[in-house]
Amino acid sequence: MNDDVSQNLVIFRVAGLAEPVLASAPTKADDAVEQAWASVRKQHKVRASKVSAVYSEWEPSAADQKFMAKNFKKADCKYSFARPGPDGWERAFAEARAVMAETHAARQQQEEERTEELLPVLWSASSPSAGLLDALPHRPLVPGRLSVTVAAVGRTPEGKVGMQHVTRHQQEQMGAPVEKLFDVAYGALTRGLKLGVRSSGDDVLVSVTRETLLAASAVALPDLYSQLSPHFGAGDLLVGLTCPDEMVVVREDSGLADDVLQQVLNSPHDTTELVPSVLRLGPGGLELLAERSR
Repeated sequence: MNDDVSQNLVIFRVAGLAEPVLASAPTKADDAVEQAWASVRKQHKVRASKVSAVYSEWEPSAADQKFMAKNFKKADCKYSFARPGPDGWERAFAEARAVMAETHAARQQQEEERTEELLPVLWSASSPSAGLLDALPHRPLVPGRLSVTVAAVGRTPEGKVGMQHVTRHQQEQMGAPVEKLFDVAYGALTRGLKLGVRSSGDDVLVSVTRETLLAASAVALPDLYSQLSPHFGAGDLLVGLTCPDEMVVVREDSGLADDVLQQVLNSPHDTTELVPSVLRLGPGGLELLAERSR
């Protein structure tokens, strides 16, 4: 949002341009939108017929509305602040400044409340982005098939997941040994992990969840088998990873094993760094048994 209330910010979404384009004009001008469009048209050499949406910070005047109806016939038009009468600008500007200040304060608070964790991230060799692994410190979990990296992970102010992978260059700049990065990441992961145990006859299913993100990364924990064994007894386990945030475990000889396999192979989740996978977990480590077709 524009902090200068005397200037009306106008944003145009134009077919053929990857990003919206913006321009400004005096807020009080009856042709503020028309002025802004003239600037955009001159700079980007675009036609009015290609405009699909227009956002004007201030409600367009009657003259601008007529201009928009003639030139942007198919465009969706929106605004934030109502246009006052000729004698109402001082009050309207004061109210707009108050709204902007409140919005700015709310954004600052969101930024302050945003927390990031250094967490392990699973990375399949068959992932479309696997080529990036060479630039990242990583450890093999299943050599040539599945690795684990570290990333700073947290929620953005918009509620989306933000993930910044730690590169080899960043790790060198920090002066932190790779082992230390993974120790910190594993420690942060385990603090939020929860095990849910369900039984059906002789079959046991353990769901591994986390209050925030990346529960599936628990498969990289060095002591995972010893943590799970009390629920299953001796023998190999079958681990299903339907997405980075979900993990289920059963005995490999369980009647639920095929159900887990089908859940993974038919997972509706998008492929990210991790391709939905089924692994065998035993005292000797991990073995990749199956992956969903990308």
